[in-house]
Amino acid sequence: MVTKETYYALSTPMGVSATATIRISGPKSIDIVSKITKKPIGFFKHRVSNILYIYNKNNDLIDRAVVVCFEKPSSYTGENLVEIHSHGNPTIVRNIFNCLSTLGLRVANPGEFTKTAYINKKIDLVQAEAVFNLINSRSTGGVDISLNNLSGSLSKRLLLIQKSLIYTLSLVEYELDITETDNLKNTQTQVMSSLAETLKNTKKLIKTHSTAKVISDGLRVVIVGRPNVGKSTLFNALLQYDRSIVTSDPGTTRDVIEGQRTISGFPIVVVDTAGLRKAKNKAEIAGVKKTDNEIHSADIIISMVDSTHTKAVIDTPKTKPTILIYNKKDLLSKERLKTISNNNIDIFISAKTKDGINKLLALIEKNITQNLQPSEDFYITSKRQEDILVSINKSLTKLSKRGVFELEIFAFEIKNAINQFDWLLGKTTPDEILDSVFSNFCVGK
Repeated sequence: MVTKETYYALSTPMGVSATATIRISGPKSIDIVSKITKKPIGFFKHRVSNILYIYNKNNDLIDRAVVVCFEKPSSYTGENLVEIHSHGNPTIVRNIFNCLSTLGLRVANPGEFTKTAYINKKIDLVQAEAVFNLINSRSTGGVDISLNNLSGSLSKRLLLIQKSLIYTLSLVEYELDITETDNLKNTQTQVMSSLAETLKNTKKLIKTHSTAKVISDGLRVVIVGRPNVGKSTLFNALLQYDRSIVTSDPGTTRDVIEGQRTISGFPIVVVDTAGLRKAKNKAEIAGVKKTDNEIHSADIIISMVDSTHTKAVIDTPKTKPTILIYNKKDLLSKERLKTISNNNIDIFISAKTKDGINKLLALIEKNITQNLQPSEDFYITSKRQEDILVSINKSLTKLSKRGVFELEIFAFEIKNAINQFDWLLGKTTPDEILDSVFSNFCVGK
């Protein structure tokens, strides 16, 4: 399928840089680049780079750039595609944009290049999602997972599981056609064995989603506690620079503040929150509400207590991994430290002097590794993939537990599971799902 429109976008971040890459895709791509470079269409050869002058409609010189043409179907989108590698001056980029718009081109929609590649069967939907994850991964491990999926490895694995189900369906449909009972028991054994293997494979893939999220996106580590217990000081200590304002006045932090760092190769987002107490004004009420929201979206909670006052520990969800720390260790006498050390405390720290910070980092790392499954060959990376596999798993689990081998029901449920694999790979995916997937992409991808 080839779209009728030709569109363009900046594929590199906007801003001052050595170079900027502008993509043009669609049937008029090479014709347009011929006009703005004053070269005949026959001049341009597939995948050959040329250093050319770029002119606007009034023949004013815009830039001298590297121009590369890719002829359909051997391009990223499957359409004629042109890349203009100009100097990375935003003014130059805007001038090229204005020139392209004047010639009748439109700005690309978010993810339109990759969506077109999917529509033209250059990639499937799992590979398209891998493109998004590759761009947004925050770690080397996340990049590796995305590259593996982009290569088609995960898609091939999913197709193998689907192929096994297709064979299982053929066994059931054969029995429906011949309507004999002599071989029914043997067929039932084969079908149940095949379903058990499929369930084993789908369950294994489902478990990889949470691990892939940790590897690619990192964990959200939220610091909570009452006002003035030292949350912002700890936040700065963990980030290793002053990100939050620290004062002795309670309630200084009224909004959620976050920063990123890496622990043992894994990215984490550290979150500083407003102190939890009975709020005194609207700003503080809003801050406390945001803190509550962060508690429920956290992957790991650091519950912080001022050891000089031993105020009540903040209640946190039992389902959330929580590290309980007593701060301001530097203000405690040895006797006082011994007195309260029998409490259910993970560690004593001094956020101010950074005493105990390494122990805290070790505890965070321990929680990260507990969130990780053993290393796998394949990882699913999106909620959409997880949801479809969970749905497949549920329907096949019901079949595996049925006491009676009812051929019609088995045929119906197995067909449904096969169809869901088509949805997973994007062979028969509703437009609203596609819109949802590609709307998260940047415009130039």
